[in-house]
Amino acid sequence: MNLSTIVRLLLLGMIWGSSFIFQRITVPVLGVGITAAGRVLLGALVIQLLRRSLAQPLLWRARWKDYLIVGALTAGVPLLLFAVAARQLPAGYSAVLNSTTPMFTVLLLWATQQQRPSTSKLAGVLAGVLGVAVLARFGVVETNIDTMLAFGAALAASALYAIGAVESRRRFASNEPMAIAAGTQTAAALILSPMLFTSVPTQWPTLIPIIALLVLGLLCTGVAYALYFRLLRDVGSERATTVTFLVPVFAQLWGSLFLGESLAWPSVLGLVLVLLAVALVFERVPGLRPKAAIVLSNAVVTKQI
Repeated sequence: MNLSTIVRLLLLGMIWGSSFIFQRITVPVLGVGITAAGRVLLGALVIQLLRRSLAQPLLWRARWKDYLIVGALTAGVPLLLFAVAARQLPAGYSAVLNSTTPMFTVLLLWATQQQRPSTSKLAGVLAGVLGVAVLARFGVVETNIDTMLAFGAALAASALYAIGAVESRRRFASNEPMAIAAGTQTAAALILSPMLFTSVPTQWPTLIPIIALLVLGLLCTGVAYALYFRLLRDVGSERATTVTFLVPVFAQLWGSLFLGESLAWPSVLGLVLVLLAVALVFERVPGLRPKAAIVLSNAVVTKQI
């Protein structure tokens, strides 16, 4: 990677890591519905403007069903679930749980017989499960019904991200990345827009949560997605997805610096285990990366390097 790519990856990791902090500011004041729907609406606005500037066709009439399905899986429902989790879990916890998405992807592809996992990927799934277990059992949050439901919401969101990624590849194999982002974000905004009226504050909020929501939508959703798709175009998916390593690290850092969230040993150990899991799933651990993986798709066996 050149210096420009590294800087953009670091910037994206910092932005996405901060999104979990802004949720911790907005959810207690504005509520789950306004936080989730507001950020998606603002993000969709930014991405639509960028798409129009690039003159990429949306083809909404022909693809609206695909946009609705993928938008619900990759943005609408997961962002709502993470807003639910933000009521109970520290920002760093949510970011670590978000990083389990690659592990769910491995299990999904295996279950649907699309890809047989390597030893490294299976080890990654086990390391990820252990990391989540450490956070849940020994972390700084009290173990009760509310926190367990929050853990479940975050893990369900990560599982939906994995399903959404598979569906996105299947439905939009030949579409422009920015058009996919614009269509799916717009669909997610349509799905979540009724949530704006489910948690109306009883009194006018202060300026801080309003600013946090604007940053969450415009920067952490709109600009971040545009930056990510630019990385996908320039360096490919394998290198672009290394941002997965950076997001929980920055979320833990921002949470500790700005929200005073505790960085006790269970949090650090859980983070390390999940980062190890992501590295194993991406087959980036020396000595465990296979030369080739057997992929099963449409009953045809091919080789992928």
